[in-house]
Formats: sequence, C-alpha cells, structure tokens
Amino acid sequence: MAQKLGKHTPYFELFDAQSQAGCPICRLIRKATSRYLDSILYEAVLDPDVRAKLKAAQGFCAEHVEMLRHKPGSALGIALIYRDIIRSVSETADGARFGGGATLLSRLLGGRGNRPVLAARLAVDRPCPACEVGRGFERSYLDLLIAYLDDEEFYSAYAAGEGLCMPHLIGAIGRVRDEMLLDRLVRPQLERYLVMLRDLDEFIRKRDHRFRHEKYGEEGDVWLRAMNAIVGGAGMGLSARAGGRRSTDVDEETT
Repeated sequence: MAQKLGKHTPYFELFDAQSQAGCPICRLIRKATSRYLDSILYEAVLDPDVRAKLKAAQGFCAEHVEMLRHKPGSALGIALIYRDIIRSVSETADGARFGGGATLLSRLLGGRGNRPVLAARLAVDRPCPACEVGRGFERSYLDLLIAYLDDEEFYSAYAAGEGLCMPHLIGAIGRVRDEMLLDRLVRPQLERYLVMLRDLDEFIRKRDHRFRHEKYGEEGDVWLRAMNAIVGGAGMGLSARAGGRRSTDVDEETT
C-alpha cells in the first residue's frame, strides 16, 4: 500500500479526478497509457529494443489501437511499428508447408499438415504493452486511494464524486485492511447506487407513454451512468454531468 510521504503529483491527479465524469481510476489509467503511447510514437519508435518488444507482442490491443488512431501525427509511427509486425507475420506464415512433412498422426486426423504448428507460431502470448503500463498505474492509483481515505480533504472529494466503477471498487476493497477504511470506501458508493436506482425508476416511468410529456431532469442520462458504474471506463466518453452528451474532456486531456 502507498505510504503517505507527501502529497505529490499523483495525489493531486487522483484528487482532481474525483470531480470529473466517470471512474477516476479509469480516467487516470487512460491518461497514463495515452502518455505512454505518445512517448512510443514521438520518442521511442526508432529504439530497437522498443520495436522488438512491440513486434513480439504484435503491437497493441484493439482498445489501444483505437487510441493510437486518433492521435494527431501518428501515421508514420504506426506505419513503422506495424511494418515490423507484418514482415514478421509474413515470414512465419511463409514457412508453413503441407506435404511429406506431416506426421502419420496428423494425416490420420485429417491431413492438417503444419496448420496447428503454424497457428501456434502466429499466436501471441505476450500482453499488449500499453495494457501492461495501464495495469501498473492502476495498482499505484488504487493504493494511493486507500492510503488517503483517512485524509478528510481527500475523503470529501471522493464522497462528492461519481465514484469507482465496479472493477475498481472490487480492486480497492481488496486493498483495505481495517473496518473504518472499508466503511469510508463503500458508504459513498452505496449512496450513489441509491441515487442511481431512484433515477432509473424515474427514467423508466417517463418512458411510459402516459408520462412521455414530462421533461427529463437529472435522470435523463442515468442509463449511461449505470453502464459506467458497472463496466467502467474514463467516463465511457460520456459525461453524466453534461446530460449524457458526448464528453471530449478525456481525449482533450490525453492528446
């Protein structure tokens, strides 16, 4: 668990994230991985060790490829990274041959030849490098959250915020070591869920044809907040505080 040796930049990042849309931990992970992707594209893309690691992992997962795609000026860096990967995949696939090399067993099983071997060679057992970075920051920020729950200023910000998504609530609970901190962690979440249930009931009521003439209030975007509360994500690109409109603040912060 993080030790309170002073309130430095990560603390203030976590503090400020409490007042923004969506799970604060998801938001900070997105910012951290975005900074990592920037460093890859604009600083380390020509580093042989970095390129070798990216080639071994076959680049990034779908989520981080999407982040890369939206970064301005990223085309050349992406081309350099994926040229290595496509060349490596091509060389592996080109080495596969059917024919006399097949074993008796493989012929008895349908003459599949080298296909199972080729599939194994093409498969990747290394995680997405950006996901690895994100998991490191996830651990750090969860530790920091628990370390400062007994700080009144921080707790007030946490209690007033939109709270943690379910995966990060579970991760935080696993780090709690006493009953007082558990209560401080969970009680605000329970209060948020009660508000959300009230808003869900009101939203569903107003969808009834008898009440469709009534205007939406705070409950107008509760269906988005409910998904965010369970699934997570940096606001899921949506701001509950903005009535469910698309929120660009996450991407503005990370580009």
